[in-house]
Amino acid sequence: MKTFNQILEKHGIFGYEEISKAILTSLVAKEPILLIGEHGTGKTMLAERLSSMLGFSNDLLNKEFHAYDASKSLFEDVIGFPNPAQMKEGKLEYIESEITIWNKRFILIDEISRANPSMQNKWLEIIRSRRLMGKSIPKLDYIFAAMNPPDYLGAEYLDSALADRFFLIVNVPSKFARNDLSKIINADSYLDTSQSDELIEMISSIDRISKNLRPELVKVIEDFILDFSHKVEELGLIFSPRRSALMRKSLIIMMATELYYGKLTDKKIAENLALSCNYSWNYHVTDEDPQLDILQEAFKYATTKIIKNTKQTINQFENYKKKNKKKTSAGSTSTSNKKTNQLDIDDDTDVDDDEEHGDLWTFMQILGTGVELFTVGFYEMVIKGNSNWKSKMKINKGTGF
Repeated sequence: MKTFNQILEKHGIFGYEEISKAILTSLVAKEPILLIGEHGTGKTMLAERLSSMLGFSNDLLNKEFHAYDASKSLFEDVIGFPNPAQMKEGKLEYIESEITIWNKRFILIDEISRANPSMQNKWLEIIRSRRLMGKSIPKLDYIFAAMNPPDYLGAEYLDSALADRFFLIVNVPSKFARNDLSKIINADSYLDTSQSDELIEMISSIDRISKNLRPELVKVIEDFILDFSHKVEELGLIFSPRRSALMRKSLIIMMATELYYGKLTDKKIAENLALSCNYSWNYHVTDEDPQLDILQEAFKYATTKIIKNTKQTINQFENYKKKNKKKTSAGSTSTSNKKTNQLDIDDDTDVDDDEEHGDLWTFMQILGTGVELFTVGFYEMVIKGNSNWKSKMKINKGTGF
């Protein structure tokens, strides 16, 4: 099975492995994503290639993708001019062109932070509701936006109301590994601009898995988000209910993606929780102070509380496992090989894939590997960007603690 990054590379997109999970999550969710990066980091190319991979036309007569430069685009460019014939009949319709938005399936709003205030309000309506001047844009599935880092020369901070509408806010890598750089230089030899059935099937499969996660697993995710958002507000910042809902959706899809690949390990759990918090954080694009100390403290609080609240339940499941093993030693059929297609743990721990308890027990066991995995791992992987960080903690395979 190919990974999402391997599919990207097949179509000439290199150097995005670090943020590939965020991009895929946004595609599955069909929610708007904001890419923050310097000039020349390939943000426009990424959106254009993805639109082709999803099968959208870039032909002038039926242009389903368009990259708008928000710093220059006029309102008339986006909406078109009213159709005089339709106006005579009392209808408000707009004359479409290759750049008007009405037939678009995938758009990129580049330089969004440089748009004038009146146009930012128009983009806000599009991002928020897939509507413009109250009129629906029925075919629009994917919205990518891009901006330079706020500390970039001439860059602007983003309006907080607009930033709050983005599903994920992601920093695009500005430095590329030597191998990726070599591929970028020789991109023509890798280029495949055709539709990617592999990507379309991957998105469909992950979406299907995300809608069928065990309720117990979803509840753990929800409790984590409630604790995280509560702590953020307790520390004096606003984390809107909208952002909490978007964070829930992103975490569910990230977990579903790991299940699609067949592995949901302790490191992946930690990574997904940390990345979801980081990608849901919007203060680094709206304010000079990104408030990362509050982000980290709220993350630590939420993960610690999950571990504390689940110890008793883990012990109950430990007793359940011991009973199962006694039955097995007495000649009963073991349930350890039962296939549920729900979770595959990458260690040698005896895990009973019981229909009622398997996912919840395993998830809590993974969380039980310790706060160190989440707090130090979060700092190393997210704040410092050390994607190669590995926990040095030795896991007690009996209980996870």
